[in-house]
Amino acid sequence: MKKFLIAFLGISICTFATLSCTRLDIAINWADTYIASQVDDYFDLDYRQNKNLKESLKKDIGKIRKEQFTQWAAELRLFENDLRENTLNQKNFHKYFAETLRAAQKLQAYFINTAMGFISTTTPVQLDHFELTIRKKSIKDEKQIQNSQKTSNESRKKYLTWTSLWIDSLSKDQEQLLNQHLSEYPFPTQLQINNKKHILEKFHEARTTLDRLQNFVRSYYNDKYQFADPEYRQALDTYQAGLEKFLFQLVNSLSEKQKIFLSENLLEKASSLETLAAKN
Repeated sequence: MKKFLIAFLGISICTFATLSCTRLDIAINWADTYIASQVDDYFDLDYRQNKNLKESLKKDIGKIRKEQFTQWAAELRLFENDLRENTLNQKNFHKYFAETLRAAQKLQAYFINTAMGFISTTTPVQLDHFELTIRKKSIKDEKQIQNSQKTSNESRKKYLTWTSLWIDSLSKDQEQLLNQHLSEYPFPTQLQINNKKHILEKFHEARTTLDRLQNFVRSYYNDKYQFADPEYRQALDTYQAGLEKFLFQLVNSLSEKQKIFLSENLLEKASSLETLAAKN
């Protein structure tokens, strides 16, 4: 699944939310370095900022590991049991899907203090650099999506990469199911770009004083959707509903071999999460 930045700090939660890495321990060990490098791309950090940011992120990630990983492992084991016992119906699948979204959203709050501490050290030049980088990226992204066929192919490739990690290769019928989903529920990329611009304007307005900027950061990390453009939020809800529908249909279409492959993956990820949660 696509990596994305949470607001202006650039914290990527896909490492945790998708659980698609083959080695979670390596992903967690390098998460602080990876995230700091993403932030550096947007803010051009100095040595001390980079060092302090990585130290703070390591603590945040450690807290997530201790407080959330066991719960995530339990959800994976419950899902695997329903899959194995053929008791996975639309109602409990919706519960698992909704819980996955909630788990991802809950992660933001863990980074509030880090985000506020970091933003208080930034200079006007760095904030200008951030805004300029976001705007340049938006222009680049808009140019890329002009080629609708290329965009569709890239999206399909990402889905295939993800499904290969969890259930191995798709059958012809499953590929047809994927193609139908991509046609009916394309990700609202243009609205996502518009939303980033929308939030960037709010960020720019908050830059007038440090107190306003920190309040913006705190509010955003408590609930980023309060700042979202309503049109994008509605489109995202529609996309997520379509994604849930597709995944439920896909799970119901699994062959016995694919079910075994998925079950083994779920149990392996659950075990990895439990091991990481118990680590000092």
